[in-house]
Amino acid sequence: MKKSILIFIFLIGFTIFSYPFISNLFATKEHYTLINDYHEKVHEMEAEQITKEKAKAREHNEQLAKSEVVYVDPFSDEEESESTVGNKSYYDALQINPAIGTIHIPKIDVELPIYHGTGEKTLSRGVGHLENSSLPSGELGTHSVLTAHRGLPSSKLFRNMDEMAIGDHFFVHVLDETLAYEVQSVQIVLPHETEWLQFSEEDNIVTLLTCEPYMINTHRMLVTGYLVPYEEEIESSQEEAINLPFFIMIGIVIAGIFTIWLIWRHKRKGGRANEEK
Repeated sequence: MKKSILIFIFLIGFTIFSYPFISNLFATKEHYTLINDYHEKVHEMEAEQITKEKAKAREHNEQLAKSEVVYVDPFSDEEESESTVGNKSYYDALQINPAIGTIHIPKIDVELPIYHGTGEKTLSRGVGHLENSSLPSGELGTHSVLTAHRGLPSSKLFRNMDEMAIGDHFFVHVLDETLAYEVQSVQIVLPHETEWLQFSEEDNIVTLLTCEPYMINTHRMLVTGYLVPYEEEIESSQEEAINLPFFIMIGIVIAGIFTIWLIWRHKRKGGRANEEK
């Protein structure tokens, strides 16, 4: 009886411990499936269609640059900004499949789909594009803000964003373009401090926004990158870096499953021995 209780306690403990790892594996697989689907659809598009989608994004960004921009903190309880909610031209631009692009951050080993808006449903499955910021493009005079959670147990998303440092690179894939950004600042600000998200006529900027501190969320972390020439070897070399924690995670899960199997097998043999007696 005691042995059964100990096995039951072990199984509960292992399930609780392994849930974040296993759920993250499933989330990662889902992300890669959607990302591959996005790139396949772009590959199948005619050049004329790609040009039209870029024109839609450019038109949105030009209108945005002429207006008075008001940002809404994506992690507050407020509704999405009025100027983009229901705005068909915004939601129509870059809409290839559910995603409008993808982002690859080699330093923290994530590749994620980017979606319109920052509603809770959106942020639970990937990276949201902050309303009233520029849509990702290769043009100067734009500032795109991409945001994601850090504390979701089911997916790491921007969980390790605090590892990013000045000089690191991240890559935004939009239609047939890969836009490379070099981090020039990492800041911790209060949710209402949005002056850091303003446009610069001379630059192409992308800011990655998430909560800080981890699981407390009283502040916001801004990782800001400026457009630099894309060099494939930089992305490839960073992508090929071995992610040791990932392999440790896989090892722990496999070891746990093997241990459960051994316990079950031992118990089964013990039961048979008792029956034979």
